[in-house]
Amino acid sequence: MTGLDDALERSRRLIEEALTGARAELEALDRRRAELVEQIDRAEALLGEAGARTIAAEEAEPRTLHAALVRVLEDRGNEWMTARELADEVNRRGLYRTRDGSPVEVNQVHARTNNYAHLFEKDGPRIRLQEGTTVTTTLTPDVELFKDDDGGFFAWLDAHPDGWFVNTERSPNPNYLVLHRPGCPHFTGGDHLHWTKDYVKVCSDSRGALEAWASEALGGEMTLCGTCFGR
Repeated sequence: MTGLDDALERSRRLIEEALTGARAELEALDRRRAELVEQIDRAEALLGEAGARTIAAEEAEPRTLHAALVRVLEDRGNEWMTARELADEVNRRGLYRTRDGSPVEVNQVHARTNNYAHLFEKDGPRIRLQEGTTVTTTLTPDVELFKDDDGGFFAWLDAHPDGWFVNTERSPNPNYLVLHRPGCPHFTGGDHLHWTKDYVKVCSDSRGALEAWASEALGGEMTLCGTCFGR
């Protein structure tokens, strides 16, 4: 090998090493960018600028008893619970209030879980969620959820440029429901980004349908992305 060949070979190795390092650095930056986008999104929601609501309680009350029961079972890892245990937990956490303000009774839990057999599984006195059931099971036909499906989410954005989507936690939180438009620059595709893993996307062509889902399933209200809505 001549001196020139040796120099070229050393240069090749140096370039390959530099390229490997640059790719690793870019991947780390992509991950950090995704984290920052979510943090900015959350901060805007919590600040509540331009008419957004003030978060006054640690937990907002679901508007339906079955949504409250789903939340309790999800939070408990979907372990079997009796109707008494469920009623006590809903009342302790203030997750649901009857029309007259009285506590939830055991017979109400039994009635609701019987009426929503597609959500709840029963084994004698014990109750748990049917497999695959979450708070988002209450999605209506015109509302679509993307979880662990970045490709599906970005395909939906491309196909629905006039639509709307809500960014929320993997287990949807009524205190964090941020409304975006498909053109939001915060959300871009990328091989190293995971936009529907820690945070899911709830999408619809109808803003009203998303507002109804947020209210009825979670007892929450959507806040607006400052970038999308020009706050």
